[in-house]
Amino acid sequence: MKMTTMTQTALALLAAGFLTAAVASEDAFMKLDANEDGYISAQEAAADETLHQRWESTDANQDGQIDAAEFSAFESVESTEK
Repeated sequence: MKMTTMTQTALALLAAGFLTAAVASEDAFMKLDANEDGYISAQEAAADETLHQRWESTDANQDGQIDAAEFSAFESVESTEK
């Protein structure tokens, strides 16, 4: 079954949107990870007021640092609340 040009265009735009969001999230994570160790510490999180305020709920495994997956989940929640 062939996809119509309109369907292909819609799928391409949707994929581009997801890719753009993923890149933006990665950029934000890298900016907060000042020491580039792959984690955001509580001290580094202080640079983002909302992340700092939601530290305990964002640090899902309670290991004292936020990894990329936890940050991505935080960003997802933030985007749905806006």
